[in-house]
Amino acid sequence: MQDDAVRSVKERLDIVDVIGDYVALRKVGSNYRGLCPFHSEKTPSFYVSPERGSYHCFGCGAGGDLISFVMEMEGLSFVEAMELLAPRAGVTFRREGGKGGKTDAYQLLTLANRFFSENLTGKTGLPARRYLERRGIDATTARSFELGWAGESWDGLCRFLDRQGVPTRAALESGLVLEGRNGLYDRFRGRIIFPIHDVSGRVVAFGGRLVGGDGAKYINSPENELFRKRRSLYLIHKAKQGMREAGRAILVEGYTDAIRLHMHGFTNAVATLGTSLTEGQADILTRFASQCLICYDADAAGEEATLRGMYLLQSRGLDVRVVSLPEGSDPDDLLREEGGKETFQEAQRSALPLLNYHLKLRSPALQDQARRPAAAREILEKMAELPDIDTAPYLPEVASGLGLFAHQVQQTVEEYRKGRKPRAGNRPSGDVSSSAEGMQIEAEQQETPDSLESALVYLLWNGRGSGEIPPTAQVLPLLENELLAHIAAALLQGESPEELESRWLITGDRRPLRALALGAAMCDRFEESGNTLRVVLESLQRKKQQKRYLEVQERFRRGSATPEDLSLLKELGRELKGGHRHR
Repeated sequence: MQDDAVRSVKERLDIVDVIGDYVALRKVGSNYRGLCPFHSEKTPSFYVSPERGSYHCFGCGAGGDLISFVMEMEGLSFVEAMELLAPRAGVTFRREGGKGGKTDAYQLLTLANRFFSENLTGKTGLPARRYLERRGIDATTARSFELGWAGESWDGLCRFLDRQGVPTRAALESGLVLEGRNGLYDRFRGRIIFPIHDVSGRVVAFGGRLVGGDGAKYINSPENELFRKRRSLYLIHKAKQGMREAGRAILVEGYTDAIRLHMHGFTNAVATLGTSLTEGQADILTRFASQCLICYDADAAGEEATLRGMYLLQSRGLDVRVVSLPEGSDPDDLLREEGGKETFQEAQRSALPLLNYHLKLRSPALQDQARRPAAAREILEKMAELPDIDTAPYLPEVASGLGLFAHQVQQTVEEYRKGRKPRAGNRPSGDVSSSAEGMQIEAEQQETPDSLESALVYLLWNGRGSGEIPPTAQVLPLLENELLAHIAAALLQGESPEELESRWLITGDRRPLRALALGAAMCDRFEESGNTLRVVLESLQRKKQQKRYLEVQERFRRGSATPEDLSLLKELGRELKGGHRHR
């Protein structure tokens, strides 16, 4: 019986598809070739033969069939590899000796997935079905994407797993069940459930969307030995074939964005589990595609997250471009509108390459003489992280945007790559302040950010001060320091302090932590005020008004003031005097 199962697994599964989950393969004649996963190499010597159902590396000698490959890659025994591959092949396989072994974590998650799916179609699933119908997701689509429902019951999943014979310890280790003062209870309650799969199609976690009541809008399973958010992409198991066929991936933020794209034929779409794109996610994408179209929300935090992710992907060898949608819309909204599919297709065709997008994003700063040096330096330093082959086609656009000649851009980038301070001679035409030397001075001046700005970001980071956290539109205009603005945008977008700190420590960037320490010290000076957040906000707003007042005054001194400037000067003067009396 087991021999039959092994034979069936090999017959039903494509070895190229299985190995392609781990290795980026390219067709060469009748075989496929890639970089060997078992030893370090720059020239591919790893070959897969679909005809023979085998693989071989001419560099290290590794070879075998799809079962031995999975055993080696996953560190599994033969039986464990079969237990992994058999469900994928639709084959029944059981260990010798029957039941009684340790509860398999994947099997537990499969049971939970079944529970959530049955809930959605059952009596308690009516609120969820109505919500999905309002979002344009019918029953057939819900089944196709294995959507589920975690009802309002305090311990429905707990009791279900117990009836299935799942040990309490295994249920707790999965993170789906928690233990409180009054016993066990479910992590997910009153939420639409989105199962998260790995590239092999195994359920490794769940995302839950709150339908009503209080609580976080979205929560995920906790990280454990099966699930690492930084190495997961929603719908990767469905999208990998579409990526291979199209040669590109579409990267979005939300579960429903990815589902909607698949519903409209864009079967190469996946979603990040949060705005931050990680190296692990980038490495997954490079297995299946050579190009990545990023389509994040067009708000400030989304734009900054897009920019970070683009350079990460480009550094991994992908051709990265940004899809810009009409303001205020996301893929889910757009594709539900009449003609939305055609609009999205056109947006794909006009997607901006990395450096063009960076220039567009920093265009306001590049047109401001005070902010221009820092913005230009940022673009040039980021260019230095990429190989010439990726940057050469865009040298004319970058040079034009920075007010430099193309050879000056290339020379400055080379000096950054070598870790040298660029020479002062590389200056934009007619603008001494924007020279590479000026950019270096500007960066040094920004090493110690404004203490009030640091205090505001520290309050966002630490949750200190009384009163509600202000909206993004109120916070970001108060932050002139780009580093602090990036941190604030990430926090307001929902990234956790732990994720940010981990990223900084991995990259060796100590500037954010130094800025937060400065902010903490500044906050200590306001402790007696009773409302630190309000005091810091008012101080920054007043500082911004004073700056505008001085700018308008300067225009009067130069004789370039307008009648509107006179009204503005009077208004700012009244506000500053009023604020002073109030204080």
